[in-house]
Amino acid sequence: MASAPYCGEMRVRAAPFLTRNAQGGLPRLLAGRRVGYCFSTRVGIRKACDLLGLTAGDEVLAPAYNCGSELDPLLHAGLTVTLVPVDRATLFDLGALEAMIGARTRAIYLIHYFGVLHPQAADLRSLCDRHGLALIEDCALSLLSGTHPAEGRWGDVALFCFYKFFPMLAGGALVLNAPHLPGEPDFPVAPRGAVQRRHLLRSVLLMVPGVEQRLRQRRLAKGRPDTAPHLPDMPGSYYFDPGLIGMGVSGVDRRAMAGFDVADAIRARRAHYHDYQRLLADLPGARPLFPELEATSVPLSMPVVVQDRDRIAAQMQAQGIGVTPWWAGYHRRLDFSGQDGARFLKDHVLALPVHQDLGPGAAEHVVAVLKACLSPGSSGPTADPGPSR
Repeated sequence: MASAPYCGEMRVRAAPFLTRNAQGGLPRLLAGRRVGYCFSTRVGIRKACDLLGLTAGDEVLAPAYNCGSELDPLLHAGLTVTLVPVDRATLFDLGALEAMIGARTRAIYLIHYFGVLHPQAADLRSLCDRHGLALIEDCALSLLSGTHPAEGRWGDVALFCFYKFFPMLAGGALVLNAPHLPGEPDFPVAPRGAVQRRHLLRSVLLMVPGVEQRLRQRRLAKGRPDTAPHLPDMPGSYYFDPGLIGMGVSGVDRRAMAGFDVADAIRARRAHYHDYQRLLADLPGARPLFPELEATSVPLSMPVVVQDRDRIAAQMQAQGIGVTPWWAGYHRRLDFSGQDGARFLKDHVLALPVHQDLGPGAAEHVVAVLKACLSPGSSGPTADPGPSR
């Protein structure tokens, strides 16, 4: 189904080889592949549902550790999304996952977390091949990873996001790998400036106290079921906007894509991650989710597990530190009952910045502020260290 992935031997080569394969702008990363540039990754996911022939009532098995925004386009397509447990190291029990495959299962959804290539990707590809399922590979957080960056060759389709890594208003890509999928994905709708301004304004408004709650009430009034009333909602802007279906990337963002220094971004992000590894080694109460960074992974951020995550995030943000309480909140139409591993991660992972624009000494400053927030006079109990990869 999918084109052959790169072999394991190539995956362990050193980072300099990786950067030599990342010269030039973003379009060069996907040169020679069947790619369509879309307004956002969510728009690409919705298109992928149609190209894969998924129809209402078909089931997709997806990891319980998710943002929610990536799965909402599947629900918009009328698909049933069943959450698969992951442990506190983001790994599947492959035997349990295979046992969940039923008569209506048509696809499995794979997420590469934080830019770290998922170690079970090959296993999921094999599982899909055995059962005749499609594999949807979400590379939104791993754009720059792989022996050849923008790898994403395990899935029948692969999705990428540009604006998480580079200063763009929007922009993503849908790549077709499976030979049975004809042609190239097309996103014929041209984005108007008003669309971009509306989405930018919506993001700003959601920061105003009370707006998010009113939007949630409107969603419920429209008949959208709320399967997790006891859990905090994810931001309203994460729900899929049907008005964006078929929308491509803007001309402004398309021109910007060609000018980014991808190789420099790779070097800088990996260097900042290694700085954090050194600085966090002896810091109690903050455990890196991925203690090691393999040679072909380029991080979106440095995820650390902390107790009282939301308080720490608020304190650090108040001091001008761009940390994120990663994937806080839960999609209202997904059933998280029994998903202890995923819920632990959604409630405890703090993302530290590693972006290429960080100045000298930035990691030291971030960790110093984090240490102060973790001190006994500033916080509650320290984090449960839990397992890691």
